[in-house]
Amino acid sequence: MLELTRSIGELKARGQRPRRTLMVCSWDGEEYALTGSTEWGEQFQDDLKKKLVAYLNVDESVSGAATTAGPEGLTFEVDAVGSLAPMIVEASREIRAPSGKSLHDAWLATAARERKPKPKHPLTDADLVDPRIGSGSDHTVFLNHLGRPTVGLGFTGDYGVYHSQYDDHYWMAHIGDPDFAYHVALTRVWGVLALRLANADALPFDFGFYGGTLNAFVDELASHKGVKKHVDLKPLRKRVAEFEKEGQQLRSSIEQVLASRSVAPQRFDVLNAALMQVESNWLDPKGITGRPWFQHLLYAARYTYAHLELPALTEAVESQDWPAAKLQAERLEAAFAKNRELLHSARVAWEKPE
Repeated sequence: MLELTRSIGELKARGQRPRRTLMVCSWDGEEYALTGSTEWGEQFQDDLKKKLVAYLNVDESVSGAATTAGPEGLTFEVDAVGSLAPMIVEASREIRAPSGKSLHDAWLATAARERKPKPKHPLTDADLVDPRIGSGSDHTVFLNHLGRPTVGLGFTGDYGVYHSQYDDHYWMAHIGDPDFAYHVALTRVWGVLALRLANADALPFDFGFYGGTLNAFVDELASHKGVKKHVDLKPLRKRVAEFEKEGQQLRSSIEQVLASRSVAPQRFDVLNAALMQVESNWLDPKGITGRPWFQHLLYAARYTYAHLELPALTEAVESQDWPAAKLQAERLEAAFAKNRELLHSARVAWEKPE
């Protein structure tokens, strides 16, 4: 983090100031209910809900033994909301991994090695970013309570000293990452992502890809016992498909307009305001059943920190409370319809002649 801020400060000294504000935060009290980040997020929630484009979380930047990681090296692990996944994969092509490969190619190799069960077909770019986001780290308040897009980055591997007295600089300098090459790679990808989000004319959200990840969440839910008999998921699937299609059309429209003509700055302002509103629209002020602080209808966490998608609906299904499940499915349908209309309106406004 210190190296990242030093580098960004050096760019600023050369006159390369980010177009959007970059705020760097080091949280205290993480082990105690994520206290530092949570209280800060709650204190400034009004501004953050309006202005925060995305939150990039780096908890354990390098948590593994590079000296025993094998030829592919440590595993690059990324979780993120689906709208940011394509940008992350694209950025990884510009970074070198310690192995000498591009970070993208090293990522494909280590992901295939770690995936369980072993994939039957070669992994593709669409498989790299994990869209299932649990808790246990400081992104929680930003995603689950404030409705802002989040990304989690880190290199992982065998890490038997975690939270022990041996988990120190000596271990890292001799066993974990002796050349600090993984720290350098992590700093580079973290910085590239931050600067692309800070400097992009049109914010790099891909809601077509997001829709695909959300459709997978519905597929997983449909496999639960009793769902087919008691909950009609066809209306929800229809709404997800409409959102995905509209996201794809908006992405194509943005690319076509940018390739064909110049765009006035105020048009970018209107477009970006709509793009930022999408994640906010997944929030429900009433929160999920029994845990009102968790307000995101797509993402929460189980009490173990494990990921939990479509949380209110999933928990109703798991408890076989079918009337509640029906109500939660209707809440999700309404949220998807609202965001589909938002994307449609944004595309119409974007395509309008100057």
